[in-house]
Amino acid sequence: MTQATISELKNSLSAYIRKVKLGESVLIMDRKTPVARLVPLESGATLGEQAAPYDSASERSIADEARLAELEREGLIIRGRGPLPLEIIRKWKPIEGVNLLEALLEEREEDYRTGYR
Repeated sequence: MTQATISELKNSLSAYIRKVKLGESVLIMDRKTPVARLVPLESGATLGEQAAPYDSASERSIADEARLAELEREGLIIRGRGPLPLEIIRKWKPIEGVNLLEALLEEREEDYRTGYR
């Protein structure tokens, strides 16, 4: 397996892609830490037919759960506490004389003016 730093890969991407097309894998390093691997696709396979990066659905769900827990610890997400009752949606009636799109655009413009976004 060939190794390449990010800068080497950036400067010679075509050469590394040729190696991958010939069946070789390329390990991408950020300084001395491996961060990614370029591997050839199975011959004749489309992107949707390629194997998932996890061996099983349970590994994928464990990895997803770990990522969600990390994002929650960092305060980037707040997870829902269960499904919302459908009655809330079914009982909702639009307010007469209020254009939802105009209200959203007005709020967005106000956010830009105040520097919120």
